[in-house]
Amino acid sequence: MKDTTDFVHWFRSAAPYIHGFRGKTFVIAFGGELVADGAFVQLAHDVNLLNSLGVRLVLIHGVRPQVEARLNENGTAIRYVEGLRVTDDAALACVKEAAGTVRVEIEALLSLGLANTPMAGAGIRVASGNFVTARPLGVRDGVDLLHTGEVRKIDAAAIRRRLDQHDIVLLSPIGYSPTGEIFNLSLEDV
Repeated sequence: MKDTTDFVHWFRSAAPYIHGFRGKTFVIAFGGELVADGAFVQLAHDVNLLNSLGVRLVLIHGVRPQVEARLNENGTAIRYVEGLRVTDDAALACVKEAAGTVRVEIEALLSLGLANTPMAGAGIRVASGNFVTARPLGVRDGVDLLHTGEVRKIDAAAIRRRLDQHDIVLLSPIGYSPTGEIFNLSLEDV
């Protein structure tokens, strides 16, 4: 009986927050370390719970450790200018590979719906795409940053449409120019 009473008390105290946040949009950004360390599983359960409570979610993931690991595996030198990694063609290939791999891992963890998981049968959908338009950062301290870019525009209307369909929107630190170029972006900029 005590457990039931405690649960009812807890639920009553949580109800105003559930009501207050239903329909609101949360943007959650996290570094690639969370995925690399296997700690994203717990966040995935929390994200799925928030989604089930009607919170609209935009997730932005980083890939820094995954990119640096791939660059090191390939023996590619990593250059920084003003704290920004110079993204040459070899580095861009590593960025694309890392971003794709991390995105798929996140989507898989958000899709957990097994009978023995907290979100059994939830049917959560994840949407990702070219929501971020970017431009090159150009030359800094006499060094061309090549494929390192910055956000020019976020297609907020398209993101809202996905959120209106009850999807979780997942953004990678990659942006696209109007001419089809791909740019490596910082998680914080997105």
